[in-house]
Amino acid sequence: MPARNFERFKNYIPRFKLQMIEKTQKETWNNFILANGGSFLQTFEWGEFQESVGRRVFRFCSAKSTPSEVEGWCAQFIEMPLPFGKKYWHCPRGPVIADDKEQLAGDQVKKIIEEIKKKASDDVIFFRLGPEWDINNSYWPMANSLKGMGFKQLCYDIEPSQTLVLDITKTENELLAQMHEKWRYNIQLAKRKSLQIKFVTSDVVSFEHYFEEFYRLVDEGTSERKHIKHHPKDYYKKQLAINSQQVKFLLVVAELEEKVIAANIVVICGNRATYLHGATDNNERSLMAPHLLQWKQIEYAKSFGCIKYDFWGIVNEHTLDKRGQSWEGFTRFKKGFGGYEVNYIGYFDYPLSMLWHLMYRLVQKFRR
Repeated sequence: MPARNFERFKNYIPRFKLQMIEKTQKETWNNFILANGGSFLQTFEWGEFQESVGRRVFRFCSAKSTPSEVEGWCAQFIEMPLPFGKKYWHCPRGPVIADDKEQLAGDQVKKIIEEIKKKASDDVIFFRLGPEWDINNSYWPMANSLKGMGFKQLCYDIEPSQTLVLDITKTENELLAQMHEKWRYNIQLAKRKSLQIKFVTSDVVSFEHYFEEFYRLVDEGTSERKHIKHHPKDYYKKQLAINSQQVKFLLVVAELEEKVIAANIVVICGNRATYLHGATDNNERSLMAPHLLQWKQIEYAKSFGCIKYDFWGIVNEHTLDKRGQSWEGFTRFKKGFGGYEVNYIGYFDYPLSMLWHLMYRLVQKFRR
């Protein structure tokens, strides 16, 4: 190879090596998350999405971990801005801990505290954990353990701590049988109306059209129901750009004579599918498109190898915040499909500056 060409080729070597290292770390991270039943909110892809909307992301794992294997625990934090140049770190549905024994989990959380204290800058006034620890599976004492370590429990949720999950290892006939009879009827009614259900990913030609229709429904629906907030348009679009082997976001639309009358965003992550966002044309509610959409999403999740279908949020006796009344309709709709309730322990803040955190909590109390 001529010397000049070799020099040009040599310049690409460091860049290629860095890409390979990053890819290896990404797969290693996700392998641990999926092996331990973690949420899509703790995957590497979700962190990259957060970076794409302008937020900094920090990932920590056990000191025993190596570039090829994560051991013990890992936690992905998203940096959130506050007034006066202050910040906090939010760990949605995390940390993810391999060992589910309470004492060992507590020891791992102590290590996370030590790690954050070493790495967080002075303008980070607290960090927040919201682990997927089900109060019905021996984790309820962990709430008191966290308080004993200095954590302060939030009186509201960030992501919903109560949800409804379907076991979709059951046959389709078994799943239909456990539904409310009115829900089975509505699914059949929607089928008779000749609704077309389409699964759309960001890499298909028709994506832009269907995304615009989805956002139109979101925007119109939230304008009519003033208590429902929605994200900026670009936020949903960048979510739907997540399309890897381990984490896939799908736009699912119900169409009647080329008119989109309902649309949902669904996440496939490991063996779990999650219904994340939804919107419906209020003028076409009699067509029962939301019922058929859910059923087709369940069928799709089964075909993709998922064993759980997460409806992502209900209200029940464990709900702490004030969203109860506004979510009663959502809850009735989701419960009509059957399934079982899962209740997580909620969200906890660890103050790194007691004074600033107290001020933050007082402001949040006033706002709510």
